Amino acid sequence: MLLLTIACCCGCPAYYGVPMVSQYPANATLPSQVADLELRQDDRSTQAARRLESQMRQEHLLADDTFAGIYATSAGKQVTVFGGTGFRFAPSADADSEIERLTQQYSLGQAQVVETGIRGRHERCAVGNVDGVGVVVCTSVDHGSITSAVFTGLSVDDSARLLGTMRRQIVSTNG
Repeated sequence: MLLLTIACCCGCPAYYGVPMVSQYPANATLPSQVADLELRQDDRSTQAARRLESQMRQEHLLADDTFAGIYATSAGKQVTVFGGTGFRFAPSADADSEIERLTQQYSLGQAQVVETGIRGRHERCAVGNVDGVGVVVCTSVDHGSITSAVFTGLSVDDSARLLGTMRRQIVSTNG
């Protein structure tokens, strides 16, 4: 009976609390290069990134910070990434909400759950289009941040992998 009491009193809070403590607080910084992608800093890209960052701020009022950037390769592959930092109590529900929020803008189909292998991090990807161009939109949410990206010229699996790479370089935690 004593072991059951200890497991319930200590184990449950630790199981649910460790991801929260390790993922929050978070900071975000856009690097100049991620994999083979370079951050575009021309006027048009900078203005588009500012609009996305403003939209993130409006949609996520309690965010500690927001970010947005447009990355591209010389071969024409483009990735638009945006997100925010701040505590999130229910990352799974937030991932669903973010994909739902982006559905109309990107004409998204059914979202697919992507396994991250990280407790407390939830990811969704969906296929859509913008002005007749096929895109994949993925969002990844944990207890300390939300990161979404729009990918051109990539499959869902490749987009999900690249989002993971981008998250590791953009979002950092103290945990």
